[in-house]
Amino acid sequence: MSAPTHEYPNNGAQPPHTAPKTGLGIAAMVIGIVAIVLSFIPVVGFLSFVLGPVAVILGIVALVKKRGKGQAIAGIITGALGFLIVTIGTLLFGAAVSSFDDEMQDQDGTEETAEETPEATEEGNAEETSEAAGEEGDEATDDSDAGTRDNPLPIGETFESGDWAVTINDVTLNADDEIASANPVNEPAADGASYTLVNATVVYNGEDSEMIMMGTDIAYVTSSGETVSTWDNIVVAPEPLDGSQELYNGGTETGNVVVAVPDEGEGAIRVRLGLFDTDDAFFSMQ
Repeated sequence: MSAPTHEYPNNGAQPPHTAPKTGLGIAAMVIGIVAIVLSFIPVVGFLSFVLGPVAVILGIVALVKKRGKGQAIAGIITGALGFLIVTIGTLLFGAAVSSFDDEMQDQDGTEETAEETPEATEEGNAEETSEAAGEEGDEATDDSDAGTRDNPLPIGETFESGDWAVTINDVTLNADDEIASANPVNEPAADGASYTLVNATVVYNGEDSEMIMMGTDIAYVTSSGETVSTWDNIVVAPEPLDGSQELYNGGTETGNVVVAVPDEGEGAIRVRLGLFDTDDAFFSMQ
């Protein structure tokens, strides 16, 4: 006779529940929120140019690795918004600075004209004297007027004023095909205009550091006096000149800017140096 058997209840412990890993998603969300907050703060907001894309990349990685889906999506959205806000803010600020500089330059020109009018009246015979000066006087005038709209500097020359120096290396007319191939989001130029690529080298000679966009501006001035800014058409240039680049003494940056030049095409490239106390020079298109 066999011994009786006894059944014992299965009291084995259940495997411990593991909480889902959401650290990567949380990191993306936090960085994205910081990018949005900083994008509204002047100067400091430029950090969002870096934090925004970082939040988007971390969010995508978190989604792929399933490390916090909700937080990852929030990180992608907030990072993209932060980058978009600081980009729009930078463009608007640049356009406002350019417009302010134009107004200041126009006021200076009006004041100079008002001051010169009495002198011209008192010296009514000045034209006869200048005609008698001959070719030597004409050459001296040409030298003193170099860099004006009537006597623009040739391509390859350098214009220097204050802490900045800009060299126009090359001007490519009718560059619509180059602009179209540089980025698929670039829109064609408006009717009656075509894109022009201006390749420039910027050098900073100041004691402190400065961003390029705070001290330099390149635009096109038509033969009738209208200014066409690089901010008028938001397009991505091939090998663009990075206006947000911060330079220290001796620092240089070379790249292209884009202007939409009207088909009349008889204007000049204007280089403006300085933020408030500005100085202008004009370059020929060819």
